[in-house]
Amino acid sequence: MKISTQNPSLVNQTYGNQKTAGSPSSDKKREAVGTPNVDNVNLSSGTKDLQKIQQTMEKEPAGRAERIAELKEQIELGKYTVDADKVAEKMTGYFLDKIA
Repeated sequence: MKISTQNPSLVNQTYGNQKTAGSPSSDKKREAVGTPNVDNVNLSSGTKDLQKIQQTMEKEPAGRAERIAELKEQIELGKYTVDADKVAEKMTGYFLDKIA
């Protein structure tokens, strides 16, 4: 459809009169009964589970702040060392899980 600037009022008349939500009869029924329009949201169980996981992740585990401060101090003093065996074990386990 080509819309020209010659007659924009026609477009406004055509699309401006359309309702976006509900039918006129359902609006009248609500007014007659006296119940207000209420929006409802129903979440699936998967979405609810994701929200619980997100809330759990946002909570900071006990002692985490102290552990982070301790690690930062060790790094600044040059005393932090990496245990290569632990890193290798974690990497091996990660990749074995990916393959399986």
